[in-house]
Amino acid sequence: MPYNSYAQPPISLETKHQASAQSYASPGNLFSPSGYQQIAEPPDLERIRQKDYRLKRQIRIWKLVTRVFTFLLAIYPLYSQATTLHKFLSTRDIIIGGRNAWAKETTIWPTILLLSTSSATVLVSLLILASYLLSVKHANTTEKTVGTAGFVIEMGAHIAVWVATAVAYRLGQTGNDLWGWTCSDKADQIQDQFQAVIDFNNFCNVQSYAWILSIAQAVALIVTGAVYYLAWRRMKHKERMEKDSIQNPTHF
Repeated sequence: MPYNSYAQPPISLETKHQASAQSYASPGNLFSPSGYQQIAEPPDLERIRQKDYRLKRQIRIWKLVTRVFTFLLAIYPLYSQATTLHKFLSTRDIIIGGRNAWAKETTIWPTILLLSTSSATVLVSLLILASYLLSVKHANTTEKTVGTAGFVIEMGAHIAVWVATAVAYRLGQTGNDLWGWTCSDKADQIQDQFQAVIDFNNFCNVQSYAWILSIAQAVALIVTGAVYYLAWRRMKHKERMEKDSIQNPTHF
């Protein structure tokens, strides 16, 4: 039989293997470039990809929400401790009736501790939210640069600091600290005397709310850590899915 110049050349094993690795395919169409008939991806793989996309979107939303939430929670403690510390420093030298408005040996380290922790949280949250405002892509690039381990360390340290701060701030309420003094009976006894200088009840409430929010901040950071854990799980799931699709193209 004479050689037909229009016949398709033989299909090599290498070409078939490449075609199988690129997409889900079935043999039988020798007139396709690879010698295989290209068909749509199997429904199982498509459902997995759709589920992965939905999970990815949900995680991004929750990450943004938790970051905004921790930022807002840190603003009030920052403001309250700054105003309380400023009030103490600006009135401690005012003498009425042979004394000032504060305890004899006032301790201010609890106030400085909560002020410092709140300031750090506000700064970190602002930087991360700014990256989201620039673009989601820029925020994702930042996360990839830091890496999963970096965020685990940052989250763990942040949670530990806020838990320690909330506990220390409460334990520091000995009566000689700014919060403990403004809420004490001794402060109430001299309130009329220092009415034009300070409202003890107001500063007592301000600092009490700050302590409650410091506990809420610790809880919010734990939730944020859980969101990052979900993000890590999604990444690992996607890596396994892509690896299986390459090594076992007909597995799905």
